[in-house]
Amino acid sequence: MTLPLNDITRRDNTLALLRSLRTHGPTARVDLGAMNGISSATVTSITADLLKQELIVELPHDAHRNGGRGRPKTLIELNRDAACVICVKLSINEVQIVVGDFSGHIRHSAHFTLTTQSLTPAQLSDFLETRISEVHATMKASWQRVAGICLAVQGVVSPVNGTIIWSPALGFRNASFADHLADVFNCPVLLENDANCIARILAEQPEYSSYPNLVVIMLGYGIGMSVLIDGKPFLGSQGSAAEFGHSKYEPGGALCACGRRGCIEAYTSDYALYREARSMLALPAGDSAHPSHDQMQTLTQLALQGDPVARQIYDKAGRALGFGIANVLALFNPDLVLITGSGVRGYDAMRPSLERALREALVDELIGASQLATCPWERDMTCLGGIAMTLQAIEPDLLVTPP
Repeated sequence: MTLPLNDITRRDNTLALLRSLRTHGPTARVDLGAMNGISSATVTSITADLLKQELIVELPHDAHRNGGRGRPKTLIELNRDAACVICVKLSINEVQIVVGDFSGHIRHSAHFTLTTQSLTPAQLSDFLETRISEVHATMKASWQRVAGICLAVQGVVSPVNGTIIWSPALGFRNASFADHLADVFNCPVLLENDANCIARILAEQPEYSSYPNLVVIMLGYGIGMSVLIDGKPFLGSQGSAAEFGHSKYEPGGALCACGRRGCIEAYTSDYALYREARSMLALPAGDSAHPSHDQMQTLTQLALQGDPVARQIYDKAGRALGFGIANVLALFNPDLVLITGSGVRGYDAMRPSLERALREALVDELIGASQLATCPWERDMTCLGGIAMTLQAIEPDLLVTPP
C-alpha cells in the first residue's frame, strides 16, 4: 500500500529524529528541529507520539542542569529498552554474538571459537540458531523478542538474497542463511559484508560525516572495501560490489586465499605478509596461515626498525596497495579514502612505496582533491556498524507496530 504524501513525510521526519538521537544522544526538541530542518510544531507532535510508543523518554531536569540560570531545556533520548537487535560477526575460527539496545549501545557480547572451515552449511546454521537463542535467553529480562539480526561476514556476500558467496572463514560457497534465521526468530535478518558495517559506523563520526563520497579500506587478515556515494553504500547488482582485495595487481602473481593469483590481498593482507616473511625472519610461533596479533606486531616492528627483509616485504605490499588505491581514485574520485582495520598497524611501513605508486600511476588531475587518511583500529567496529544497520532497517516497522 502506498502511503499518502503527508504520511510519508511524517514517517521520514520521524526516522530522521530517531537517527539524530542515536547519533547525538540526549537532545532538546528545538535542537533536533534545527539539525533536521523540521519545524518546532512538527517535532513536538512527532515526539509526543514517540513518547506514547515508548520509543523515547524525557530526562528529568536535574539530570542535565549545568548551573545556568533559568529553566533548562527538556532533553529527550532514545528508550534503550524499546528494542534489541543482534549482530553476529563470523570470522576465521571465531563467532562473536553481540546484543545491541535501541540506542545502538552494546549490552552483551559472547565469543565462541570453533573450526569454521570444517563446518557444513547445515552445521553452521544449527550453531548460529543455538548460540543466538542462548544469548537472547540471557537478555529476556529486558527484551522478550529480537527485533532484528545482522550477520556480518568477512568475504563476498549478497545481501539481496541472503547468500554467503565466499568467505575465507568457510569451506563452502553459495549458501543461504538469512531466510532460515528470519523464520526461526521471526524478525528481519540482514547479511552484510564486514567492511560495509565498519564504513557505516565511521561515516557517522563527526570527523568523517562531511565526506559524502567516502571509501573505507580494511587492512587485516584479508583486504576489504566499502564505497559510499552521496552517503549511500554502493552495492552493485547483488550487493557484492567493491571487492577491492580481489582486484588484480599482478596477473599470475602470488596466490590469494580466494584461489586466484595476483590479487591485491595476496600482497597486502596479514597472511600474505607473514607468508613472505616466515622463511626469512625469526617470528613468534603460531598458525602461519592465520597469523596472530603478536606475530604481525613483531613483523611490523622489524619493518619500522629498518630490518631490510621486513622493509622489502612492506615496500612490495605498499606498492600493491598504492596501485589499487590509484584505481579507486580514477574510478570513483572520492572525497576521502580512509584506511583502517587491524592491519593499519603496518601502514607507516607501507606508506613510502604506496605514495610512490600513486604518483607513478596517476597524473595529478586524477588524484584531484581526494584525501588519504588512516583511522586507528582501537576497537572492532564491525558489530557496532551491524547494530546500526539493523536498527535502521527495523525502525519503519517499529513505528507501525511498536514493541
